[in-house]
Amino acid sequence: MLHCPVCNSTDVWPVTGGYIGSLYRCKRCGYRGALVVEYDREDGEVDRRHLPQ
Repeated sequence: MLHCPVCNSTDVWPVTGGYIGSLYRCKRCGYRGALVVEYDREDGEVDRRHLPQ
């Protein structure tokens, strides 16, 4: 699931995409850019069992 790096919203959509990559836009805060955060889990929580202690 994609999340906005600014406001952590999941309301992130690809604006353009192609051979060199994609640009995304957050409908909540207006962020536009190539960087988005992707979580494996839907709730956005990190599975701490796999993190170094």
